[in-house]
Parts: sequence; C-alpha cells; structure tokens
Amino acid sequence: MKASHWIRAIIDERQPLSPIPTEIQPRLANLSRIRAVIFDVYGTLIASGSGDVGSVDQTDRSNVIQDAMEIAGVSRDIAKSITWQDLRAGIQASNAERKKDGCDSPEVDIIAVWRGLLEDRGWIGGDEAISQVLRLAAAFESSANPTWPMPGSTDLIHALAKNEFELGIVSNAQVFTPFLVEDLLISKKFNDSIFKTDLCIFSNRFRSAKPGKRLFLALANALERRGILPQEAVYVGNDMLNDVWAARQIGMKTAWFAGDRRSVRDRIGDPRCAELSADLVLTSLPQLLECLTLNMSD
Repeated sequence: MKASHWIRAIIDERQPLSPIPTEIQPRLANLSRIRAVIFDVYGTLIASGSGDVGSVDQTDRSNVIQDAMEIAGVSRDIAKSITWQDLRAGIQASNAERKKDGCDSPEVDIIAVWRGLLEDRGWIGGDEAISQVLRLAAAFESSANPTWPMPGSTDLIHALAKNEFELGIVSNAQVFTPFLVEDLLISKKFNDSIFKTDLCIFSNRFRSAKPGKRLFLALANALERRGILPQEAVYVGNDMLNDVWAARQIGMKTAWFAGDRRSVRDRIGDPRCAELSADLVLTSLPQLLECLTLNMSD
C-alpha cells in the first residue's frame, strides 16, 4: 500500500529522532520454541516524540492546529475557532461514547473527531471533504507527534523474516500508522507479506485500545488459525501495562523494550503491574536476536 499525497507529511516532514537512553538494565534469556514475534509500533519499532499516537497530554498545541489547518486549506475563520482544548474535548467525548457502549478501553477515530470539529463550525468540504480532513489530521500528527525509525528496527525485522518467524503487530494506531510500518520495510525492499495481514491488529479498526482485551483476543484467534499457541509467540512493547500485562492475559511471552526514556512506561503505580515482570528486558531491539538463538538458523 503506497502512501497517498495527504499522508506523506507523516514521513516526509519528519526529522531524525534519536532514543534517549534509560537507566534500566537489560535482562536477556533464551526463549525456545518461539514461532511468532509480534510488535508494538509507537515507542518500540518507531521512536515517537510523544510516546504514543494521538496521546492527549497537557501541552497546548493550538499553534500546531493553526498550521495544520492552513496546510489543509481550511478557511481562516474556521481555523481560528478551533483550539487545542477543543480537540482534547472532542477526543474525550468520543471515548466517553464508546465507554457507554461497553468498551473498557476505547480508541478514538481521530479523522471523525477532526471532521466533527469542522462541521460544528459550519465547514462544508464538498467533493474534497475526506481528503481535506485527512490532510489536516496528517499535518497535525506529523508536528505534534514526530516519529523516526527506532535504531535497529529494520534490521531486526529483516533478520526475523529471514529466519521464518511469523511477524505481526498489535498497536494503538490511527490511519497513518500502517504507512510508518511500511516505511520501515522500504529500505530493505521487503515484499508486502513481511508482516502477516491477519496478525496485524490496529486499534483504530476495532475502536478499542490496549490494554483492553479485544485486540489481544483477536491476535490469539489469528495465531490459533495458523496453528500457533500463545506461548509460542513473543510480544515486544515499551509499556508494562499496555504491552506486557495485556499480552500476558492471553499467555504470550513478553519482551519489555526500555530503550527510550520518552516512551518507556513502567506503570509501577498500577496494581496490575505491581508484581509483573517481562520474560525479557531489552534496551536495544537487536538484543532480541540473542534471545532467540535457539530458533535461529546459521
């Protein structure tokens, strides 16, 4: 899948982003009988300025909104009427509606939120409505949450694929996320099947986010269809709750990636993580290969 013009901002407008080392020490061990390796994206395969996609932090980004509106061609009157507080309120309202529907960990559709904000202010997009909203969302995300491939991520994927591991993704995501993953693969000229489509579970498609159980249950079903048991798969992620705890709920092996201070989440204040430890602690992605040596061919 090739990124269309509106989404190129996510890739073309970024600048190199190096991980900030943590003081956490790696803990490596051999994991035997692993057949599948499943990854988180933001903060794991991708270095992320905010640590996750679409995170609603306290930093006022009204100026970024105005710049994104100009790029998308939204009229000045409408652009000036939308603030960072409006965007946060829209996200929170969307999540509240999903919780009413019984979703314990809702995921926002950020495109729908942007469109709702525009329409509330009298915007009529016409034939180009969808493209305009997508340009707006992509322009905002590229500035508010800059990304860059995590060091070693492409080489790790290449090595795992070469050794015939089944590769997949479970990630909190928005519409731009698959293009970031695709960009990791271009430099190595991978074919489209490097990540197995059925093993790629993105939260925006389910309107449910980690650590809610829906995404990992979907992964468990996909693994089962391939004849792979959960304990024959290892999940790699930077968040002890969203990644390690959530993957453990279906019986997966886990690797906590603690290689970037921006995104590492130990969740020590959450009772679900109080006595939790991952099978591996990685401070660089290539360390995972050392832990899968029993699986690797010469």
